[in-house]
Amino acid sequence: MAADAFGEKSAATVGLVASALGTLVALGLFPADPSPQGALSWNATIMSLGILFVPLFRVIRRSPTMMNTENFVAFGYVYWILLDLVQGAYNLRDATDDSLRAAMLAVGLSATAMWAGVIGTPWRLPKWLIEVASRPLDAGTIKRILPACFALGMLNYAYAVGFNLPEMFSYLGANRWAAPWGRGQLGGWGSFLDQMPYFGYVLPSLTALLIVKRGFMRFESLMALAATSIMLLFLSQGGGRRIIGVTVGAAIIVWVQAQPGMKVKKLMTSLVAVIALLWAMQFMLNIRTQGYQSFVENGSEYDYLHVDDNFLRLAQTIQLIPAEHDYVYSKQVVFAVIRPVPRVFWPSKPLDPGFDLPALLGMKGVSLSSSILGEWYISYGWLALLVGAWLHGRLALTANQLREHGRHVQNPIVFALAIMILVSGMRSMQDLVIMSYAIFAWWGVNRLVTKRTLGAA
Repeated sequence: MAADAFGEKSAATVGLVASALGTLVALGLFPADPSPQGALSWNATIMSLGILFVPLFRVIRRSPTMMNTENFVAFGYVYWILLDLVQGAYNLRDATDDSLRAAMLAVGLSATAMWAGVIGTPWRLPKWLIEVASRPLDAGTIKRILPACFALGMLNYAYAVGFNLPEMFSYLGANRWAAPWGRGQLGGWGSFLDQMPYFGYVLPSLTALLIVKRGFMRFESLMALAATSIMLLFLSQGGGRRIIGVTVGAAIIVWVQAQPGMKVKKLMTSLVAVIALLWAMQFMLNIRTQGYQSFVENGSEYDYLHVDDNFLRLAQTIQLIPAEHDYVYSKQVVFAVIRPVPRVFWPSKPLDPGFDLPALLGMKGVSLSSSILGEWYISYGWLALLVGAWLHGRLALTANQLREHGRHVQNPIVFALAIMILVSGMRSMQDLVIMSYAIFAWWGVNRLVTKRTLGAA
C-alpha cells in the first residue's frame, strides 16, 4: 500500500485547488441554453472530477488515507447533487438560465469550502464518543450486543401490529404508506417508539465485524446475517433509501477497516458491494410508492440511477431568494437542531424552517429537497453556503480521529457511522441530525450490554 503522495494536510489544499479549477472550467464551458436534458452533463462531469481528484488519486495509489472521511463527503457532493446532471436525467426548464449557472457556482464554491475546512487541526472529540469508539469489540461482545440491537430495532414494528408476527411480515413489499407503523408529520406519545429502529441501524456493521472475526460460514455469523436481513427489509419498507445507504454503507466501511491492508481484491469486492447497494436503493425507489406487485406489472419509470432533483431545486431556491422571499436566517438551523424534541413536550414546535419551496412553486402534496446547500443558502445566502460547507469539512476532519480511537481493526463501527452520517447529511440538515441518532443508540446499548463485562475486567 502506497503512502499518501500529497501528505494529509497538503492533500486538502490540492482538493481545494482542484475543486476550484473544475468549477472554473465547468462555468467557462456553460452552454448558451443549459435547460435541455443532458445540456449540463459535461459541465457536471468536469466539476465532479475536480471535486473527486484527491479521493480518486488516493484510491488509485491505495493510500492509507483513502478511507478518510473527507473523501466520502466529496463523493457525497457528486451523488446527491451532480449525478443526475452527469446522467442527463431530466431537463431543467423549470429554472432560469441565470439560476442554473448560479447553482453550478454554488456547488463548486461549496465543495471548495469543504476542502478548506479539512485544512488545519481537527476539533477535540467529546469524551463519551472517544469512550465508545475506543472500546474493543471481540466476537463474544458482538454476540451479546447483536440480539439487543435486533430486539430494540424491531420493537416498533412488532408493537404496531400487537406482536402479530405473520401480520407484521405481510406488509413487506407493500407501498410505504400501507404499514401501521407509518407516522404522519405530527407525532404524539407513540413517536417515542418510532425512535427504536435506530438501534437496528448498527446491525449490518456488527454483522460485518463478526464475519471478519469469526468467518462467514459459522452459525453465529449466519444468524447475525439473518437478523440483519430482516431488519433491513423492514427499514426499506418505509422507502427511505438514505437509511439503507447509511446502514449498509457503514457495514461496507467496517468490513474494509476491520481487515488490515488494502489489496486489489478487497477493493473490487467493496466496489461490487457498493454497486449492489445502489441497485437495491433504486429497487426501493421503484416499489416504495406502488408496491412490489404493481412494480412487477408496470415496470420502472426510471431508466437511470435516480437520486433526487436536488440541482434543479437548488437553482429554483437561488432564483426565489431573496428576489421573492427573504432569507430565513437562523430558522433553518434551529428547525434542524430541535428535530429530536418530542412535539408532545413542545406542541408549538415549528413545522417548517420558514421557507416552503413547493408552495412557492405552486405544488401541493409533495416535498422537495435542494440538498444541504440549498438549506444553507436560504439561511443567509452565499455567506451561509460557504460557512456551512466549511463546517462540513471541519466535521469530516474531526471524524478522522475516530479511526485512531477505533483502533482500525478492533472497533471501526463509530468511525464508519460517522462517515455515512456526514455523507447522508449532504442531503439535508435534518438527515445530519436524525442519522446521528444511530451513534447515540449504539452508545446506549453498548454501555448497557458491556457494563458487566467491563466491571469484571
